[in-house]
Amino acid sequence: MRDRRLEAMAAFMAGVMVLGMVVSLVSGGTRFMLAKDGWVTGAAGLCFLGSAWARRPLAYLGARPLLEGRFRSDGTPWETLWENEAAFRRIWRVSTVMWGIALLADAVARVVMSYALPVEVVPGLGGLLWPVTMVLLQLVNGVYYRAAGLWRLTAGYGTGARRTA
Repeated sequence: MRDRRLEAMAAFMAGVMVLGMVVSLVSGGTRFMLAKDGWVTGAAGLCFLGSAWARRPLAYLGARPLLEGRFRSDGTPWETLWENEAAFRRIWRVSTVMWGIALLADAVARVVMSYALPVEVVPGLGGLLWPVTMVLLQLVNGVYYRAAGLWRLTAGYGTGARRTA
């Protein structure tokens, strides 16, 4: 509000929360109630996929406050890397697509579980699915970041000049 502009990640998070509240007001049968989390997760996955072609993708916007200037960094602002390094932009767009696909897979699994498994089993499996999805996604992303050269880029070893010791 102070800058009179909408932060994309804040809007995304608020939208997911509002959607979750709206979906919680929809009534239906037991299995529909169990599948609701899957629909919200699916919407989040679609937002990630859609943002891959936005000015700044959601994975970049989410990771920037956590990683910029910290882990394996020479202090170069991410906006500078974004403007000057095509590889840096590609890494975040690919990561965003990975997040979108993972969230959609999680959503499909939740909906299928809700309708295919015994009702008493679904809440426990649904509670377990989220941490499993997140851990696997973090591992896959970490391997991808290393292979794609994210840590070299943030440490000052971009496609351009190399640092001298």
